[in-house]
Amino acid sequence: MNDEELMAAQRQLRRSLLDGHGALRWRPARDLAAHLLLHLDEPDDCWRFAAGWLREAFDADRVDCGFGRPDEACYRPQAEALRRDRDVPSVIGLAIDAADCGVQTVWHAHGVVVLRDVEQERRLGHGTRAELLRMGTRVKMAAPIMDRTRPLGLMCVDWMDACEPARDERWARFEEIAAVVLGPVMSTAQRMASGARDVGRPVHGGDAIDLLESLTPAERTVARLAVDGLSYKEIARRLNRSFSTVDHQLRSARSKLGVSSTARLVNLMSGTRSH
Repeated sequence: MNDEELMAAQRQLRRSLLDGHGALRWRPARDLAAHLLLHLDEPDDCWRFAAGWLREAFDADRVDCGFGRPDEACYRPQAEALRRDRDVPSVIGLAIDAADCGVQTVWHAHGVVVLRDVEQERRLGHGTRAELLRMGTRVKMAAPIMDRTRPLGLMCVDWMDACEPARDERWARFEEIAAVVLGPVMSTAQRMASGARDVGRPVHGGDAIDLLESLTPAERTVARLAVDGLSYKEIARRLNRSFSTVDHQLRSARSKLGVSSTARLVNLMSGTRSH
């Protein structure tokens, strides 16, 4: 990425979000978008600012967010904002089971999912409900962040006391911010951060072999076992490692190789075996 590419991306988003026919009308959302455009080349900064902005705007106890995909084993929040005047546990470092029915509901939602009472929420699996309650969450709003039709991340807003966000303007405002602001901004930021290669673009031949050298021995081992068709749990048992460790190592390998899923990682590494 160079300065000209960054400026072109900023201009395009500014036209659609701030100047065009379908531009944002809500002044706070316009201010959020304008700030995010200034940090378009720093996705982590964008996540952090958006989390802090939403926490204050919605008077929430915790907002967390980050990149991810519904076909990954775990979702790991990458940024959060916490209310400072009470003891709110951090979710950074948690590995949330992406196969949980409640998590999948959010990933495949066409808009915002509201969990009005986590303790009684039937859409949540037992493990995820227990984890949310341990983190103090009583009410949650969550939405997938989309790159058009491709899920690329999650944004979650939590309250530790009873409230009804679906009955006031917070639900509608969150839906607008997730779809209209964060979707196009974070998808562009992700592409900007990927540099010359698009996220998920396959690499072949000698280039792939060179990239494999960037993996640690542990990452190379779990990746090879994935190529052999082993599941995350099978790899964890084979290597006597935790599920979360295997997930972290495969995520790191995918990041270094510039692929967006384990399936693409398998395809890439399978193509290097003849070299």
